[in-house]
Amino acid sequence: MLSIGSIPLSSSAILNQNGLDPFRQILPAREFSTVARMTGCSPRRKRPLTPQVVAWLMMLVALHTTSMTQGLAQAWNWVAHLVPKRKDRCVSEEAFTQARAALPLRFWKTLFARLARRFAQKFDSQMRWKGLRILAGDGSVIDLPRIPLLSKFFGHPKGAKGTGRQPQGRLLALCSVFTGFCLAFLFVPLRFPEHTVLRHLLKYLMPRDLLLLDRGFFSL
Repeated sequence: MLSIGSIPLSSSAILNQNGLDPFRQILPAREFSTVARMTGCSPRRKRPLTPQVVAWLMMLVALHTTSMTQGLAQAWNWVAHLVPKRKDRCVSEEAFTQARAALPLRFWKTLFARLARRFAQKFDSQMRWKGLRILAGDGSVIDLPRIPLLSKFFGHPKGAKGTGRQPQGRLLALCSVFTGFCLAFLFVPLRFPEHTVLRHLLKYLMPRDLLLLDRGFFSL
């Protein structure tokens, strides 16, 4: 387990509020090295931004609604003790972006799959009610940056007033009602309706799962 004994109280508070504490219990340092080796992206030389550091930064920065620069400054207080030859100065946005780009999509998919499996094993009892694992499934539309490639892939919303200027993607997820943990998700272009996307998530259901859906999925 990663120690937080030397972490400033403010950073520890951020971690607690954002709900990442359970992840630390099931993602020790060696897990990141294992996943990097499995996915062929192990660093060829020692560097401060190891896959472990980049992954934690990625998760912490994603939880902030401020700019990436501000998110990095807050997250750095928590991960700095994991950095070889620690520097007090926060990593630059450019260095973080380059280190993140060095980790392919298969690294993140493998890491998430192992995280989901270990979370379900360790916290199984907290996810259940009367022996049933209570899950909820729903979708949401996410605004994306106005970048041509994102517009081409995800598409723009269309309404009575015409096509929207902001590209959007559709996010469907299965989450534990009692813990809030996301067991599975898909992020797809707008042209795919929620019913279609949810069918691809049903394969993650297990015996004695109770899936809650709103009436929009009644015909599923």
